[in-house]
Amino acid sequence: MSNKVVLELPPRAGNARNSEGAFVTLDDGRLLFAYTKYGADAQDAGHAHIAARYSSDAGRTWSASDKVLVKQEGSLNVMSVSLLRLHDGRIAMLTLRKDWAPWVKKRGAQAEELHNEALCMPWVRFSEDGGKTFGKPACITVVPGYYVVNNDRMIQLSTGRLIVPAALHRSRMKSRLRKPGEKQHGSFAQAALITFFFSDDGGATWFESLTDYYECFPNGQGLQEPGVIEMKDGRIWSWCRAGAFGIDGSNGRQWQSFSGDGGVTWSEVQPSQFVSPCSPMSVKRIPSTGHLLAVWNDHSGRFKTHKAKPISWGRTPLVSAISRDEGKTWKHHKLLESSPEHGFCYAAIYFADDALLLAYCSGGKTTKMVLDRLRMRRIDVKDLYM
Repeated sequence: MSNKVVLELPPRAGNARNSEGAFVTLDDGRLLFAYTKYGADAQDAGHAHIAARYSSDAGRTWSASDKVLVKQEGSLNVMSVSLLRLHDGRIAMLTLRKDWAPWVKKRGAQAEELHNEALCMPWVRFSEDGGKTFGKPACITVVPGYYVVNNDRMIQLSTGRLIVPAALHRSRMKSRLRKPGEKQHGSFAQAALITFFFSDDGGATWFESLTDYYECFPNGQGLQEPGVIEMKDGRIWSWCRAGAFGIDGSNGRQWQSFSGDGGVTWSEVQPSQFVSPCSPMSVKRIPSTGHLLAVWNDHSGRFKTHKAKPISWGRTPLVSAISRDEGKTWKHHKLLESSPEHGFCYAAIYFADDALLLAYCSGGKTTKMVLDRLRMRRIDVKDLYM
């Protein structure tokens, strides 16, 4: 079968959520798939560790049980993993570590309020033995804050430079009400500063981009969860999701920016052609053809699917498309998931034996939690062009 679900990781008792994964090929040829495995609390700040599954047949089948790849390191959790085989043969692993902020005295807040009282920092570690063991982790920034780096986001340029895109959310004072009875904005800024960390010595030292980009809409929402890919002309394309509830609908799409100097400076951010909800997009290059593959929640109306129900968070349908001209135009749109009662998001993209391995969150209908179920699908690359 050319399009088949090969792994399903639903929530269970004591394991309320499985989400946000990444792939890498080990030295012995096996595939490693790492993901965030939560305990009893499915919220973003719930206790979690990085678990692993393995495949010896290019992703057709997977090991039946988990291996703990990274124990919970932060006082809250460790999550959102990226894996990358580097030019020098090492394997890099990037994770987010959540800790209580040192200024917090009382640590009894509800999970949804923890953004205001926690630090979320990107940490990287490396394996020099093909993924058998990983070295001591190091934080890639010395500036404390709440940084969001999605899963499967770290890249290495043709020059060898490592790039990590991040969304920095600040704490803020509450705003005055604009209308009687209107809900106040909390102290977590939804609009993030989109910034980029880079390393030219294989991850030993890190720097931050000289310019960043930022957009805040009239309702206080803004840009979030960036991704990056290197173009054939050497530029870097960055895209990010826009916060929900735009006043004029203009932010109901992915926004984009470009860098012509390896991620040091960035162009003014603009809306892209990808119409979408507040949900991240993923883009990778297909090795066998050199074309770009995008996966996102397409809200353009291209596919006549049932109207999304609230329990999907609007993150449906899930669609892929291919660009043969470096992102100028997109064709071969393929409907991957269309349930109106489920949300499909936080995709990890990998290629093995000329097949696409696509892992993504797929919860919703049963537990009303989009992020609690992880699904992996294997699709022949040739079928992506049909």
